[in-house]
Amino acid sequence: MRPTVRALVRQAPLGLRLLDPTTRTDEPLSWVHSSDLVDPSPFVAASTMLLTTGSQFGADATQDDYDAWVGRVVGAGVVALGFGAGVHRPDTPVELVLAASALGVPVVEVPWRTPFIAVARWAADQLAEEARDRDRWTLRAQRAVSVAAIGDGGLDAVLRVLGEQLGGSVVLHGSDAAADEGRVDQRQVDQGQGDQRQVEAEVARLLRRGARAGSTVTVPGAVVSLQTLGRRDGLRGVLAVRTPAELDTAARAVLISVVALAEVTLERDVARLRGQRELWRQVWSLLVAGQVEVARSITRSVGVGIAAGPVVVALAAPPRDSPDRATEAVERLAAGRPDVFVALVDGRIAVLAAESAVDLPALAAAHGLRIGVSDVTDLDHLAGAAAQAERALAVATSSAEEAVVTWASLAAGGLVAALWSEGAAELASSRLAPVVALPDGDELLACCRTWLEHNGAWDPAARRLGLHRHSLRARVAKVESVLGLPLDGFAGRAELWALLQAAGAGGGTGPR
Repeated sequence: MRPTVRALVRQAPLGLRLLDPTTRTDEPLSWVHSSDLVDPSPFVAASTMLLTTGSQFGADATQDDYDAWVGRVVGAGVVALGFGAGVHRPDTPVELVLAASALGVPVVEVPWRTPFIAVARWAADQLAEEARDRDRWTLRAQRAVSVAAIGDGGLDAVLRVLGEQLGGSVVLHGSDAAADEGRVDQRQVDQGQGDQRQVEAEVARLLRRGARAGSTVTVPGAVVSLQTLGRRDGLRGVLAVRTPAELDTAARAVLISVVALAEVTLERDVARLRGQRELWRQVWSLLVAGQVEVARSITRSVGVGIAAGPVVVALAAPPRDSPDRATEAVERLAAGRPDVFVALVDGRIAVLAAESAVDLPALAAAHGLRIGVSDVTDLDHLAGAAAQAERALAVATSSAEEAVVTWASLAAGGLVAALWSEGAAELASSRLAPVVALPDGDELLACCRTWLEHNGAWDPAARRLGLHRHSLRARVAKVESVLGLPLDGFAGRAELWALLQAAGAGGGTGPR
């Protein structure tokens, strides 16, 4: 700890006397300096104790003179005063004590037999010991971090030990600015949401810059030190260290060593993950190609299981704003589980899981995924199941309401429903646009839908619409002419029905 006035006056050999015990005596001192200048403020630093013999005060000095002098030095950073008695004055001037006490600054009387250099020497020894203590702490902290790094805990253990050594908490924010759930100290989670948003905003700002940088954010009761990880234009994330006070030089030295270690670990993890994902992609290709035993032999050699019983195939599309985080969340499902296999294929996440092994709706809701799910199948028919999941995913991606679409729900809607997708909807809308552009376009398409729903029978459809059959014929003929689509045969009527279904025209909303 740094020297203080309270500790100083307890040094009996110095014989010092505290003149006003109600003042702030626990302020840490950065140095002890002596001066009798009328204005020594340019020559003092913050947290200095200033010693003086009072020669700058004449015999006719008033309280205002003392107040002015004390105000100048305190404004420059002086936190304590010492007066050398017996040099120019037998005792410490009362006016000096009053001026200092008014500002909460302690005044210590230094007896004639005690040289100022003895007081300064004591403070210097304390500061040197403090520096040695911090050096020893730095070595212990770096040793603890190193031991954690070579253990089984990996980067998680390193960050936990760093938080313990700094007396705070450590959070690793990924490149998408979200905090890694596996690396969040519970003390961090307990902080106010407002504080967390302030930190996350600064994290996002640092990541947007794309350059190596550090900054601090002050929140109630704590300081959060932020440091980017990774190379310029290739940042891997931001390390956020929350401590009760700003980090000193020793603590920053430990933090810098952890940042370097974290960068190496993250780069290694990225390379390992890239290789692992390529391996799982190849395994997925083997499974879909029917090479089940070959795929099993590969996964068995690395301790990964593939479900043997009835399975489902799910294809998931991650959200655009945080694809990496959503992908990693799904990949964690397969960790240590023999009933779930996950592979990243062409930017989508393929999941092969035992029936009911994964709560897909909950997974989609938690991570903003769109998921298509196949029927229950076996490992010998994965190609067909993958095609089903692909078609279901196309519908889920196009739907504003359903995040998870199953092949069973599509099949229940018939072939047209199963074929419907965002691309089909766009094509249908474009094809019907000339009719929709007419003043009565919506009415014309509604009439066509009703006519088709009545199997092309004019009288029942006209009665349903409240029209004469000749009026209905005229409306259908108008659509036929505008589209250039003959409606006197099955093929043309089937195409018009598919267009209406896909575009949701005439009051529809897609497949039904």
